[in-house]
Amino acid sequence: MERKITIEEPVLYKEDYQMKMMKANTLEGILRVEGRGINGKSCYDYDVSGKISMKAMYERSKINSEDIRTFLMQFKAVLKVTEEYLLNIHCILLKPEYIFYEEGRFYFCYYPPARQDVWEEFHLLTEYFVKQGDYQEQECVRLMFLLHKETMEENYSLEKLMAECMQETEVNEKKEKRSEKEVREGSKNVEYDSEEHDWITEQELGSNIMRETENMWTPVKRFLGRHKKQKWGDWDGLHIEEEDL
Repeated sequence: MERKITIEEPVLYKEDYQMKMMKANTLEGILRVEGRGINGKSCYDYDVSGKISMKAMYERSKINSEDIRTFLMQFKAVLKVTEEYLLNIHCILLKPEYIFYEEGRFYFCYYPPARQDVWEEFHLLTEYFVKQGDYQEQECVRLMFLLHKETMEENYSLEKLMAECMQETEVNEKKEKRSEKEVREGSKNVEYDSEEHDWITEQELGSNIMRETENMWTPVKRFLGRHKKQKWGDWDGLHIEEEDL
């Protein structure tokens, strides 16, 4: 079932080059939009079938670091696509109720009549991240406050900010993997009591020596058993055959 949201503007509808560009092309990450005029107003209908708004989604759960990283990468890609099609990036709406999500992807509304600054809107969005973030996750807290702090600066670079977030995230992930590896390798080097180990070795070695000694003297015992009737002092008749040994 098709589902749409409509944004209205209290001015007569006029289809400009932006709407023509949107109709003629499929822009990845941008919702399909149809424009129309009714009762002296302009209406923009966005197809959001199968999608959920960011606002609704994070009323049920918290934003985590993976959500933030995914959003940053996809928002960056949408900015690039918008510029490639000669559209105005400041017409991308960044309020949570106008950002939609479906199967691992965020979708944005492009609103031609918008009169806003996308950098200011992005800063307001970081305030929303701070409010809805998962404070049980250290990486999420770091990303939220880094974004919020840096976007308070005048004329900040969104490109550099995103690169900084991604770079620090990669460094932290490498540290975590290295720590996990050290733990795994450390568990293999199990310590043992050297004195107890030496005692066990000594006992095993002693048992082997006793067994070998007994085996060596067995032929002699058999021979003496056959000649036990002779006196120990009478050695003249004592002759040990090779086969007796």
